[in-house]
Amino acid sequence: MRKPMAGALLVALLSIWIMLLGNARYLAVPALTLPVAKDDLQLVTRNGSSDDMPENLAGARRGDQSGGTLRVMTYNIHYGTGVSGELDLEQIATTIRAVNADIIGLQEVDSNFGKRSEFQDQPRLLARYLGMHYVYGESIRVHHLFPGQGTGYYGNMILSRYPIIDAQMLKLPTTWGAEARTALKAIIATPQGQIAVWSTHLGLSHRARLEQVRSLLTAVNAEERPCVILGDFNAVTGSPEISLMANRLQDTGELIGNAGGTFYMAASQTMPRIDYIWLDQSLDAISHRVVPSPASDHLAVVADLVVLLKDNQPIKGNIRKGVESDAGLLH
Repeated sequence: MRKPMAGALLVALLSIWIMLLGNARYLAVPALTLPVAKDDLQLVTRNGSSDDMPENLAGARRGDQSGGTLRVMTYNIHYGTGVSGELDLEQIATTIRAVNADIIGLQEVDSNFGKRSEFQDQPRLLARYLGMHYVYGESIRVHHLFPGQGTGYYGNMILSRYPIIDAQMLKLPTTWGAEARTALKAIIATPQGQIAVWSTHLGLSHRARLEQVRSLLTAVNAEERPCVILGDFNAVTGSPEISLMANRLQDTGELIGNAGGTFYMAASQTMPRIDYIWLDQSLDAISHRVVPSPASDHLAVVADLVVLLKDNQPIKGNIRKGVESDAGLLH
């Protein structure tokens, strides 16, 4: 009996050691990284007030609340690390604040995740600096092995000038061994009425992304409110997954015709466009632009939107009529 027990113990110790080595690149401290189970997704929601903000920012978030347009932004913040390789979350916050967006979807946001982001509670810090309501949803959870370091998270975030009245997490299909992917949804009470906003970050595999897009579109199709989808899709225009999105929803970059690259590559390479803002048929875009900044390895994308009304009510229906098939796309 002793030999089998010793063998099992050795296998367990080797497994833990491999996991620690695999995490060292990102965490630089011992930790166990786990994907989040479907029934165990955690949300952190905070509807702030001016008391939560630094005094000099309490009035800076007011913006245009006349009920005309909504400004939305998507930004993969690379956990606060810019093209220089240095961690500088304040530079991220300054880039976001300069845009004066009403609603912001962020990806690659850390919360006590590890040394790479100095164990910062980035959702709380960003929401406080910007003076906005927020919801944060984890995609990955890390259990730090050193005493007192607790649990860390990595995922998506939505910031809003207006109150967030509900939030949900959607676990997207992910191949075994790949980074877990999720989509975070917030229901936001805007002057134009309630809208559903999604922030997501798709995978690195072509086929996985296509399955993730199908799952996301199914969830969007079930939503009766006007929908905005913000995210890093890790795919260029014309790819099967982006073609499927474009068959069902509106790409603000294509609507306005000002769709520049969003991801830093080597100096000799053209920046690919992999970050998008998508709208259902309840909304229209009146502007779209990419924001130059070295604060992250991605550039932020910003669009000004209007909610289309009929009889003073938002138009319903978020999937293009007559386009229900993805036949011919990669399977």
